[in-house]
Amino acid sequence: MFKSKLRVMLTMLVLCSIFISACGANGNTANQAGSAGETATGTDTAKTEASAPTTKKVPTINGDIEIPTDPQRIVVDAYLPTLLLLGEKPVGATAKDLENVHIQDLIDGIENTGESSAEKIVELNPDLIISANSDPELYEKLSKIAPTVILPYETYRGVHEEVEGLGAILGKEEEAKEWLAGFDEKIEALRTKVNGVLEEGETFSIFGAFGKTFYLYGDGIYRGGLAIYKELQLTPPATIQKELIDANVTYKEVSLEVLKDYAGDYIFFDKSNGAEMDKKDKVWTSIEAVKQDRVFYLDAKRFWPFDPIAVLAQAEEVTDMIVSQKEKEKTK
Repeated sequence: MFKSKLRVMLTMLVLCSIFISACGANGNTANQAGSAGETATGTDTAKTEASAPTTKKVPTINGDIEIPTDPQRIVVDAYLPTLLLLGEKPVGATAKDLENVHIQDLIDGIENTGESSAEKIVELNPDLIISANSDPELYEKLSKIAPTVILPYETYRGVHEEVEGLGAILGKEEEAKEWLAGFDEKIEALRTKVNGVLEEGETFSIFGAFGKTFYLYGDGIYRGGLAIYKELQLTPPATIQKELIDANVTYKEVSLEVLKDYAGDYIFFDKSNGAEMDKKDKVWTSIEAVKQDRVFYLDAKRFWPFDPIAVLAQAEEVTDMIVSQKEKEKTK
């Protein structure tokens, strides 16, 4: 009987050992499978990152240009503010860019390239150059330094076009979308404010005296045209609407004698480059807006820039000008 019990006990021990070994083997297999799975996933991720394109082609006036998908050292001419609002800080920009009064708190650390000096740009070792200067000789020099994208002046005819266009080039589409949403909200508030003080049908002109020449301006990049006509949507006189805005002309040279034909109820006036403008001239003083003291003289430093940041600032200033003028008129 004792031998029978002993035999049973030994049998049970053997069975237990086999069971425990089997469990251990299954666990190891599972762990190995898990490790293999994790390794495979990690490898796939690495492969995906490694296979992501490092360059892309951008259509330009000089053909398709291959540029880095994630440029690290950009040199820019004329589009500095737009790069900044997209979260890209260039290593270099022109002297004119850096003088822009609307971005002085954003330009620390950006090197001055003068007037797009090739020698200075070489020193900055850029991996991408963006410029508005379409001079073929300059392009030839710059393109030997780094991939160069030329976007001539007036490539973009509005804030949305410029922000979205450069956002696409730089892979900053989401940043562009977010900035424009905030811009649109602010512009809508300014339109509401200015429309609240205007009388129906009131019109606005933009004139300029430049040296010995006089100019009319439409809804383009000159003298606040984008802010005044495109964003705030102030109404131009019929002559400016027809000859400039409808004709897609951003400025027009005229004589002092015909300014009266283009004058609105209010005039924005730019005086630059040593303009010979006699405010007592009989032709000038015969204009009704001048008689009514409805002329806003523009600060060239603030109204010559035409980048998106400047346009927003100008829209704010124009709104304040009009509201202040209307309050003054009420007290007369």
